[in-house]
Amino acid sequence: GELFLLYQPLFSLEDQTLVGVEALVRWRHPERGIVPPDEFIPFAEQHGLIRRIDSFVLDEACRQLAEWISCDGWPSGFTMAVNVSGRELSETGFASVVDKAIRRYDIAPQRLCLEITETAFIGAWGEMQETLADLSTLGVRIALDDFGTGYSSLAHLQRMNVDIVKIDRSFVENIGRSDRDRAIVAA
Repeated sequence: GELFLLYQPLFSLEDQTLVGVEALVRWRHPERGIVPPDEFIPFAEQHGLIRRIDSFVLDEACRQLAEWISCDGWPSGFTMAVNVSGRELSETGFASVVDKAIRRYDIAPQRLCLEITETAFIGAWGEMQETLADLSTLGVRIALDDFGTGYSSLAHLQRMNVDIVKIDRSFVENIGRSDRDRAIVAA
């Protein structure tokens, strides 16, 4: 009961309208206060707890999305992005878990975007291909997060069944000062 979600807004660059959010998990520790995910997710992955965290985040994000989109005047294309661990994505039956969540809350599948980091694909590509295909068949969108930090190349993108490529912040944080970064992101 100590985990909770924060929502980072996503805006359209074209018209500055709110188009979605990304769900971000945090831990409200009774003594340490708010603990960021980079301090507890690696531990959870190493000790077999990440599946429970991913399940909580997916369920809570879908519940919140359903609540928001039921409000009058809510943007029609509003989406919820949820980070998923590579370990969870390589588990048999993960697409079924996602399908149950979107059905439970009566959410159009295209409103849900699952984000997978580039490094999650290293060494587990084979196991993930079937799950990615199943998720795509459901209509859920897939985003490749932090692209450019691992071993990916444009050749890998041809084989990955992803809808969105999110360029790592190391390329975009200096985009106004670096012609090289600007050229890489433009490409």
